[in-house]
Formats: sequence, structure tokens, C-alpha cells
Amino acid sequence: MDDQAWLELLNSDWHDYRGSGLRRDLIDDPAWLERFVKPWRPALPGVPDGTIRAALKGLRRTIRAMVDRVAAGRDIPARLWSELNAILAESPFVRRLERSGPGYAFLLVPRNPGLGAMLGEIASGFGEMLARGEPARIKICDNRDCRWVFYDRSKNRSRRWCEGNTGCGNLMKVRRFRARHKPRHPTPAVRGVCLARKAEKDERG
Repeated sequence: MDDQAWLELLNSDWHDYRGSGLRRDLIDDPAWLERFVKPWRPALPGVPDGTIRAALKGLRRTIRAMVDRVAAGRDIPARLWSELNAILAESPFVRRLERSGPGYAFLLVPRNPGLGAMLGEIASGFGEMLARGEPARIKICDNRDCRWVFYDRSKNRSRRWCEGNTGCGNLMKVRRFRARHKPRHPTPAVRGVCLARKAEKDERG
């Protein structure tokens, strides 16, 4: 199973971290979709891309709603558990033992390959992380323009910014620096008072 597929699926809802307001759903990008579903493509003969897109977006909504609550330290409602378990139920697995090089491999194989198997495998990766990982390490980037989901692998779980090529850590440092060194100009009202006092002083002088 690909235990990181759920994370890539979540982050397919792309936001411009620089604050332009641009947003793009990568699931609608044919190249991204083809690359993402490639491991399952042989099991999806005849399934239209539109059906795959809709199914992936539905799973993404469910997992994102759960992640938002986990990251905020809130309980996950029963409705979301039911949605996730319904997806898992569509992808029952059987165990299979195979030769693997000089040794053996004990595999979990979908009983019924297809769209349900793909969704179930992605959901299983998320479930494995909740059950066997450290859910407290699931973070949402502190850059409100980004909101990228990441798994914090730092020793003390102190990371605030996402990984990858977004550069949110550097961006936020620059923003804080500029905020600290921003020239403080008086407001128009304050300037008006100062000018009035100066005029009054000049008249007296």
C-alpha cells in the first residue's frame, strides 16, 4: 500500500502560498491525474476519468474534514467515521504469499480490483497513520494562504511550515522582517492635528 497517497490527495487542492488568492484543483489536471492513478490503472479498465475524479474528490473531502479536526485537537464526528469505513468496506483484501527474489513476500491483495480498491487503498494509508502512527504529528501549514497538510517528523514536533517547494518558512520570515521594519507613518488624522498645532504656533511666533 502507498501510505503517502492520502497526503498527496489532500494537497491536490492547491492554494498559492504567496497570497495571490489563486487556487487550482490538481485532480482536474489530466497529467496529474494520470500520474496519481498509475499504480491502479490496470485495475480501472473502462472507468471514465470523470468518475475517477469525482470519487477522488469525495474521498479528499472526507479525509480533509478528519485531518482538520485531528490537527485542531477536536473529536471526529461519527458521520466522518462512517464515510471512511464505507470506503474501506468497498475494498476487501485477501492475503497472498509470493516469492520475492531469494525470499518471500506476504501481500494484501484487493479481492475485487477497481475503483473501490483504489479508494480503499488510499483510505487505508490514512487509517494506518491514525492507528499506528502519531496523529499529533499531522500539521496544517501556519501560512493561511497555503494550508498544506504535512506530517511533522521533527524530533520535538515543532515544525509550523510545510515541506516541499512552496518555501512557506522563508516567506513567513520575510513577512515578519518587513512587518518589524515597516516605516511608521502618521495617519492623516494625526498629521492634520500636527499641522494645526504648527500653524497655531507660527501665528503666536
